[in-house]
Order: sequence, then C-alpha cells, then structure tokens
Amino acid sequence: MTPAPDRPTGPPPPPPARRRKLGPPLVDVPVDPTAPTPEEVGTIGQGTPSPAHVAPAHAAPAASVAPAAPRSHTTAERTVIRSAGQGPVRWRVEFDSGESFVVEGLVLVGRRPEARQGEPVRHLVPLRSSDMSLSKTHAQLQVAPDGVLVVMDRGSTNGSILVRQGVSRPLSAGKPATLLPGDLVRFGDRQMTVAKEA
Repeated sequence: MTPAPDRPTGPPPPPPARRRKLGPPLVDVPVDPTAPTPEEVGTIGQGTPSPAHVAPAHAAPAASVAPAAPRSHTTAERTVIRSAGQGPVRWRVEFDSGESFVVEGLVLVGRRPEARQGEPVRHLVPLRSSDMSLSKTHAQLQVAPDGVLVVMDRGSTNGSILVRQGVSRPLSAGKPATLLPGDLVRFGDRQMTVAKEA
C-alpha cells in the first residue's frame, strides 16, 4: 500500500492579492494665482467672498446707477399742501343800508328774520322796507362746503333777483344759487353786493 501524503497542520495560505488598476500618471498643471483656493470656494455665497472675487485687478468698475426721477404725485401733493396753506375763501357782503360783514355760517335777511326751529343761524340782517316788498324772512346766505357763497330765496312774496354783469334773472324759491364777486342781489326794494377777500 502507498502511504497517504501528510496534511499540512498550519492555517491555509492567504489568497493571492488582486492587482489594482492605476490611472494615468500625474501631470503638473500651472496654477492661476487669482483663482480661489478650496477654502475660499467653500465660503463663496455664504457672506464671506474671497478678496480676489470682490475687486480683481482686471475687473471693470461697476456702472453708476442714476437715481430714479421723482414721481409726479409728489409734486401734486406739494401743490395741495401749498393751496391748503392759503386758508379758506372769505366772502364779504354789503347791504345798501351800510351793513357789511364776512359771511360765516347761516345768514337770514328780511324785515324781521327769524330762524326755523333747530336752525343754527349765525347772523340776522333786519332791513327796513319802504314799500313792504321785503318779506319778514326773505332769503338766506351761507358758504357751501366747497367754499362758494350761495343765496336762496325762502319763498318770499316778491322774490329775489340776481344781477350779474348787468343781466338780471329771478331766483327760484328754495333753490340755492352760486354767487360770484361783483354780483348784486335784490331782495324786494333792498339790495346786496358780493365781494371776495383774500
């Protein structure tokens, strides 16, 4: 009989090592001194840009931006403020009796003018009438919210007449009419002229 070969008593030998495939050999590449370093690249966009990218020597200066022209509404607002500073318009009336005053609030004109119940009257103008053509409460005057002076016949017996530049026209009872500087208004046999103060 042929004797069996001796079996090794130690650990099995390790498998042969695999060979790695290596890339091409490294080549030296010239470095741009103005290019950012890896540390600087990591900070770009995080609020800490590199000095080379803030103002490089070869970069053109930034174009100056002209300030925007002021909007037109600013001029309009200033105009309104200047106009408001002039104060409200003041209207002065003068009667043929010699009485003259600036109209403030409601004014009643007549032989013995009386306010209606709850009517806030500021000025009463009693006038004498030789032929009794003037009613007891003949007409009223007041300045409208937009600053114009208006007159209204209060349903008098003989009516009221507006004379403007020589042309006469009767006023309708209960309908206010706008007055202009130089106008003349007749209440029966009495009259009143209108002027505007600065």
